[in-house]
Amino acid sequence: MATIGDVAREAGVSRSTVSSVLTGRKFVTPETRARIEAAIAKLEYSVNSGARALATSRTMTFGVVVRFHEAEFSPALATYLVAFSDAARERGYAVMLLTEPDGAEAVRRVIAGRQVDGLILLNVVDGDPRLEPISRSGYPAVLVGNPEDPRGIDAVDLDFAAAANLLVDHLADAGHREAMFVRWPEELYESGSTYATRFERAALRRAADRGLRLVPVPVPVGPEQVRATLRTALQDPALPKTLLIHNDAAVAMLPFVLNDLDLEVNVVSLHSAELARLYVLSFTAVESRPEAVAEAAVEMLCDRVAGPQAPARKRLIEPRLDLKPKARP
Repeated sequence: MATIGDVAREAGVSRSTVSSVLTGRKFVTPETRARIEAAIAKLEYSVNSGARALATSRTMTFGVVVRFHEAEFSPALATYLVAFSDAARERGYAVMLLTEPDGAEAVRRVIAGRQVDGLILLNVVDGDPRLEPISRSGYPAVLVGNPEDPRGIDAVDLDFAAAANLLVDHLADAGHREAMFVRWPEELYESGSTYATRFERAALRRAADRGLRLVPVPVPVGPEQVRATLRTALQDPALPKTLLIHNDAAVAMLPFVLNDLDLEVNVVSLHSAELARLYVLSFTAVESRPEAVAEAAVEMLCDRVAGPQAPARKRLIEPRLDLKPKARP
């Protein structure tokens, strides 16, 4: 039976492009669509999850356990959920969202009922209580996060420390000696959020090594609070006008604030390409690569379902620096 990979090779495109044609989620040019449809017809490709489930005694469903902190920015989280759904669908799996406040209990319930073939835990924190029932049962799972103790569970995430180093080096190499560090609210760091704490620690350490003074400015995520906080900070003559941003809400609202103040500043940020598209961002940035994280997580989970006794793995997705386009004269 042909796979989505076979179709991609036949059409000369990526697996994600084939998925876009099958789901209609993203635009694909008519010429590329025609090639993919011709490959599908030639190979007689189809996704028959029901038949596969009967043959393997599996549900052909993955559970995505969402732990959403009120200090986070929901549009950024949504890009990951879409990416997980797309990556799972490419492999013939459906996705079940588990959003209960008691994430550990939700994990216990689906494990006890064998409701899914495996679990993807989003926004893992250090000491995350959701890990205990998985570690105890040995149930197939992948963590999206980089906790100090993954409890023998596979884990994948963007390398946030390396991302921070790229952004700090970019500022230092450009000759900047101080920058406003626009960060998440304090409660997110106190929660043990691995992506927030690892980025901050690396940024502060690298800045000290490079002689770059970082002035932390925590910014909440409510739209009006974000704009008010940024407006106050940018109007403060004591604060630098070069910005290092690790806060999706802040980077999304910044263009509006700069327009309000009729102000130009130097900005580097970490955010997703989808967020940049939605909010028309043109800042030099490290792309958070949710699609790459999702594809790696689903691939690792499929491997874990097939080989539950294999040693646990950790994978960090390499960050990439996208430079702001130079203005035309």
